[in-house]
Amino acid sequence: MRKITLLFLLFLSVAAVHTQGQNITFSHLTTDDGLSQFSVNSLYIDERGIIWIGTREGLNRYNGNDIKSFKLKKNDPNSLFSNTVLRITGNKNGKVYLLCTDGVAEFDLTTQRFKTLLQGNVDAIYYNEKLYIGKREEVFVYNESTGNFDLFYHLAGKDITLSCLHLDEKKNLWMGTAGKGVYRLSEDKTISRPVTEGNITSIYEDSSKELWIGSWEEGLYRVKPDGSIENFRHDPKNANSLCSDFVRSFCEDNSGNLWIGTFPGLNRYEKSTGNFQLYTANASKPDGLTHSSIWCIVKDGQGTLWLGTYFGGVNYFNPEYEIYTRYKVGDTEKEGLSSPIVGRMTEDKDGNLWICTEGGGVNVYNRKDNTYRWYRHEEGKNSISHNNVKAIYYDQAHDIMWIGTHLGGLNKLDLRTNRFTVYRMKAGEPTSLPSDIVRDIVPYEDKLVIATQNGVSLFNPATGTCQQLFKETKAGRNIGMVASLCFDKEGTLWIAATGEGVYSYRFDTGTLTNYAHNPAIPNSLSNNNVNSIMQDSNGNLWFSTSGSGLDRYRKESNDFENFDVQKDGLSSDCIYEVFESSIQKGDLLLITNQGFSQFDYPHKKFYNYGTENGFPLTAVNENALFVTHDGEVFLGGIQGMISFWEKKLHFTPKSYNIILSRLIVNGREVVPGDETGILNQSICHTPEISLKANQSMFSIEYATSNFIPANRDEILYRLEGFSNEWNHTYRKQTLITYTNLNPGKYTLVIKSQRDGIKEARLLVIVLPPWYETWWAYLIYTIVTISLLWFLIQNYNSRIKLRESLKYEKKHIEDLEALNQSKLRFFTNISHEFRTPLTLIVGQVETLLQVQTFTPNIYNKVLGIYKNSIQLRELITELLDFRKQEQGHMKIKVSKHNLVDFLYENYLLFLEYASSKQISFKFNKQKDDIEVWYDQKQMQKVINNLLSNALKHTKEEDTISINVSQEQDQAVIEIKDTGTGIAAAEIDKIFDRFYQTELLNSLNTGAGTGIGLALTKGIIELHHGTIRVESEPGKGSSFIITLKLGKQHFAEEQIAQSDTDTTIQEPETFVPSAEILSESEWKEEDNKRIEDAKMLIVEDNESIKQMLVGIFETFYQVSTASDGEEALEMVQKDMPSIILSDVVMPRMSGTELCKRIKTDFNTCHIPVVLLTARTAIEHNIEGLKIGADDYITKPFNTNLLISRCNNLVNSRRLLQEKFSKQPQAFAQMLATNPMDKEMLDRAMAIIEQHLDNTDFNVNIFAREMGMARTNLFTKLKAVTGQTPNDFILSIRLKKGAVMLRNNPELNITEISDRIGFSSSRYFSKCFKEIYHVSPLAYRKGEEKEEGEEEETD
Repeated sequence: MRKITLLFLLFLSVAAVHTQGQNITFSHLTTDDGLSQFSVNSLYIDERGIIWIGTREGLNRYNGNDIKSFKLKKNDPNSLFSNTVLRITGNKNGKVYLLCTDGVAEFDLTTQRFKTLLQGNVDAIYYNEKLYIGKREEVFVYNESTGNFDLFYHLAGKDITLSCLHLDEKKNLWMGTAGKGVYRLSEDKTISRPVTEGNITSIYEDSSKELWIGSWEEGLYRVKPDGSIENFRHDPKNANSLCSDFVRSFCEDNSGNLWIGTFPGLNRYEKSTGNFQLYTANASKPDGLTHSSIWCIVKDGQGTLWLGTYFGGVNYFNPEYEIYTRYKVGDTEKEGLSSPIVGRMTEDKDGNLWICTEGGGVNVYNRKDNTYRWYRHEEGKNSISHNNVKAIYYDQAHDIMWIGTHLGGLNKLDLRTNRFTVYRMKAGEPTSLPSDIVRDIVPYEDKLVIATQNGVSLFNPATGTCQQLFKETKAGRNIGMVASLCFDKEGTLWIAATGEGVYSYRFDTGTLTNYAHNPAIPNSLSNNNVNSIMQDSNGNLWFSTSGSGLDRYRKESNDFENFDVQKDGLSSDCIYEVFESSIQKGDLLLITNQGFSQFDYPHKKFYNYGTENGFPLTAVNENALFVTHDGEVFLGGIQGMISFWEKKLHFTPKSYNIILSRLIVNGREVVPGDETGILNQSICHTPEISLKANQSMFSIEYATSNFIPANRDEILYRLEGFSNEWNHTYRKQTLITYTNLNPGKYTLVIKSQRDGIKEARLLVIVLPPWYETWWAYLIYTIVTISLLWFLIQNYNSRIKLRESLKYEKKHIEDLEALNQSKLRFFTNISHEFRTPLTLIVGQVETLLQVQTFTPNIYNKVLGIYKNSIQLRELITELLDFRKQEQGHMKIKVSKHNLVDFLYENYLLFLEYASSKQISFKFNKQKDDIEVWYDQKQMQKVINNLLSNALKHTKEEDTISINVSQEQDQAVIEIKDTGTGIAAAEIDKIFDRFYQTELLNSLNTGAGTGIGLALTKGIIELHHGTIRVESEPGKGSSFIITLKLGKQHFAEEQIAQSDTDTTIQEPETFVPSAEILSESEWKEEDNKRIEDAKMLIVEDNESIKQMLVGIFETFYQVSTASDGEEALEMVQKDMPSIILSDVVMPRMSGTELCKRIKTDFNTCHIPVVLLTARTAIEHNIEGLKIGADDYITKPFNTNLLISRCNNLVNSRRLLQEKFSKQPQAFAQMLATNPMDKEMLDRAMAIIEQHLDNTDFNVNIFAREMGMARTNLFTKLKAVTGQTPNDFILSIRLKKGAVMLRNNPELNITEISDRIGFSSSRYFSKCFKEIYHVSPLAYRKGEEKEEGEEEETD
């Protein structure tokens, strides 16, 4: 009870001490972080820098990433045998020793297992080369070879209980006791008692070999190397004395200061001054101690001190890195700042710091005595006008502080009288402030330049008036909100105008220059939003941008050099403020939205400080950076303010270890000795691991013994054997994962980005699956050899078979080559036949139109014509067959009545059959059988079968066509009673070029042998069948079956519209030889077309002359032999139409057509192409390049004349309609996009000058961008009118529209609007063109003749 009372009195006495120590930020490990219990009895740091924490609820390990707890587990002999850990020590070589309430345990770091060394009551534990324990008055040493504790020394005396042990450098064993002071046992076993009384808690030896002994009630003992002892006690009257006589632990930092853990707090003892400083817990300071009662203190390899508290877990800090002083908010002037949000700062002549705040007015901080004074707005009193302060400037000459506020205008504080004068914006007074929001203040001569929300003003302190700058200039009017001002050494004012970049202004010349961001100029200002401007001692101007980093102005090139995150390593591209370094001129200090940075400009290197490396402010405020005259740096944020000395930022880097802490395989953590068998020791003590094939997904977690945020480096890793590239870890990423590695050996290497840190290495062996092992490959080899033997035997037998088939295949290929050569020959000769055949047919058609022949001659000419037509059919059949052979034959099916189709064919052949005295019959099952087929191709089938039947049927025999429907198919039978076909030849009847000897022996003329092959191909394209039934001497039956419906056809085979069925090759079958008489020709086709010219382009002289003879009746004809010659003639003569062959030397007809249709001057000329190529693809190709028509050879003369004349006449009819009808517009004359564009442009130009009576052809041609001659030629060709006539037509048409749509306008007004000099002239022209007066047209009257002409 006496002890408790004494401790309480000590605590009360310490509470009265007001000594404040060094500003320290403590980091914490509590139960929230995973600590098993908050009462920490002991701390130990092993050889790898891992922290071991002994609590009343187990042992904890902290590796920098997380905390792992070790506790008693029932029925597990390898677990901790007692949860209460009182002391921890170790041998720094893989063994940790624990003093628990029930004995001593050993923890093996390699196997991660506990071992009980001794059970029972043990009072002290200590390791120095050997493990010492104290039991009451006896000291024992652990014998590792026997596993027993051997007695080392027995203290003589009564009621002695050892509490702590220490072996000094001279091998003296110091033994602290509970109540009996301290004993010293020398190496020769001489015993002494340096301290005779006191309950000793701990003994510590510092770097100067002094011993420090702590006690419960006797304070602190200091044993010097000479043996003298000094006792430190608490003195209530001395604020710098030891805070309590209850001392528990000690530790020396790297600077030689002793840190002392006591019952009421943490003491720091400076040997140089002999003073003690106290640190206690404060609930209002989250970064302070969590609890004041300190039980144990240890120091790690980096100099970090770790404190175990009684109720607050672990606290730790590094004194060397505690460079920041924090300034918090207080409720009164004595306690701190008036607002947590700190902005701009300045310094007065006495070294006081003036601090702008948001919401708290101005704070004055006396750096000498650490006191504050607040200037806040008070209603009705002489005070600052507003508590939101944005700008401040100190006029030292007059001892005046100028203060800019947000919404409170400009304040003048006279420090001699301590009175405020306020200058506000006054509406209607141009000499007042332009805005009550003041953002910056800089001096200029005896005046001030003020940056406001509404531009820049020059303020005269003597008169209190303002002159707003730049607003009289266009550039100056763009300056609105101004963020910062700066005068450079040459007297130039630099202005940061938000959103407009920066401006420079010379007061002597009045020159205002803008520097803005221009994406097209690489070295322009990087961003138009600049937060601040500063000039360093070397004359460099620096611009802090909001989003693009830092810019430096280069005067010599008048551009900017940029530094940003991506290329230079800045922490952020949003920079708030820049100051020059106080210790290295030319270097910069910056604040960003990510913290604080130093910039070594000569070496272009940034050093960044953020929360991740110990910077205490989570958010820095704009413009809240200031460096005092003596070099102290102040930074403001939204949580108060900090200060530090710049030279202390340059730390000496501390070494640390990289430790492998966990292995996870297939998502499950692996521990030593588990069922996976991967680890026998902990992963950090394992040099290599072997993984099975199904364990190739693994993760390695690493930790470091680096607990200093400011000392953190980036960690890199790579898996050698997989990739040689180093991978970066980010922030708190400590888990490295690889999946699906191929079998092999890999080495995981983890290293620091900084040199000098030992890397961690782990050999990873991924074993192959069973099917990739050596014995598996042996089996594969045996199987492969057996298989190869079998394949070789099989190959030899196949070779023999292949040789036997080779000859047969060669024979078949020879036959096929022969057939193909036949077919190519027929096809090529057919193309050659078309040209002379065109001459024959064309000239015979011309002869047949002459009516002066005698009947005998006429019949002979008619016979020539019929045979020419038949030859043309044969050529077409050959070409069709060639297309079928090459797979180019296409069908377009549509729905037809099969009965009607066959009956029409029956009628066509009926007359011919009667002339041969053959009975020809048609039999139908019903009148309507709807079938989908290509009528043109099916026509060829029926023609071929009926022609063969008629050819091989004798007089008085019978031919019949039978058509019927059987279930889902239609059946066509063509039957004759002719000569028949032998049974041996029936299977070959549809083969190419096959002809029966029986048929050839008849006097029927030899065929080609391709008709039935073509027929079969067409039927198969329709998914039908054709077969023959025949008997020699009795006749033959050809039976065709066609499926009903269209579901068996592909979509592209079905005609989608009527046009699909008509875009086919021209029909060449002529069922009769009747020729159109002259009386049947259209009358206009025989008329000569006035002023029409035709250019005929043909390389064949005979056809050229024939075409000249055909068309010279209608046109002025000129000729050319190839495309190049024709192109020259077109440019010179401008024909009305061009008729051209396709295949010609030098330039083809298609190329000629393309040139004409893509030339603006000739694109209106119609082009008709003639060719012997019949494929639809060629027709489409010709039409695509702009041909107006495409006619195949041989052609029908009348058809050719009609098509050409229609093209010319239709153009002229449209031109006439345009000229005569008020409602017809010029766009109807355009036949191609270029003409349409030309007409649209012409219309637009005329409409633009519609009311201009002076508008003429010269103006028209100039605005069209054409020579007057070219304009005349083009307009005449397209519209049939001269430019003057065209202008008149457009004006009259506009007048007609106004007459109908604008009843409020009279005739005179309309004539004025459309450019006529008088209404009488307008009426005259209108009536001459449209045959009706404007007034009558307005009433709806139109001349009857005009209406008739329109209908024609």
